[in-house]
Amino acid sequence: MKPLLHSFSMFVRQIFKDSMLAVICISTVLSAVLIRFGIPRLELFLCSRFDRISILADYYLLFDLLLALLAPYMLCFASSMMMLTEYDEEITGYLAVTPVGKQGYILSRLVFPSVIAFVVSAVFLHWFSLTVWPIGWLVLASALSCAVSTALALLLFSLSHNRVEGMAVGKLSGLVMLGLAVPFFLPASIAYLFAPLPSFWLAKLCITRNLLFLFPSLSCTLIWLWSLSWKFSRKIR
Repeated sequence: MKPLLHSFSMFVRQIFKDSMLAVICISTVLSAVLIRFGIPRLELFLCSRFDRISILADYYLLFDLLLALLAPYMLCFASSMMMLTEYDEEITGYLAVTPVGKQGYILSRLVFPSVIAFVVSAVFLHWFSLTVWPIGWLVLASALSCAVSTALALLLFSLSHNRVEGMAVGKLSGLVMLGLAVPFFLPASIAYLFAPLPSFWLAKLCITRNLLFLFPSLSCTLIWLWSLSWKFSRKIR
């Protein structure tokens, strides 16, 4: 356990020594503050400007879902970028044969950051949400958001060979988050075209608060995780 914790602490220090990744991590807090305090003020301004009762209020849940997914996505993105740096510098293979081992490397570079991302997502939903979240739904939404973000981190690392490619893939993987908005704006006959996106099912589950949508949400996310995990595992050999 001590080598594992030492590896993880070294990993965290490396992230915060990188100014870009440090800003990415800090930006999660800034995003939460902007959503919590900026969106309601923008709503008041727009309603007074256009003489409407509500404009953005109907989409407060969408902003909450964006908050729940954005925080773990940014943290997992920073984690995957640092893993790409280690891979490019051939540190990954070295760490795999140290007492940390391959499993320890996966834990310290992927699992631990994902757990932290889950906690951050839950805290943000509790303190900065625009709608009311029962504790059970808050935990469920945070867990699913964390799982989706972990899948995106696997996608970014598996398809990239260096940080430059990682930045490009990161922009493309961010499009997966567009699935959150689909159930809010598109009719069901068209919306289900986005069913392969796990973020779509996350939004569908939280909009309806119907646990029947938990099965497709879990299934879709697990398929993403399973299909990408073997590529990740092969890459760090």
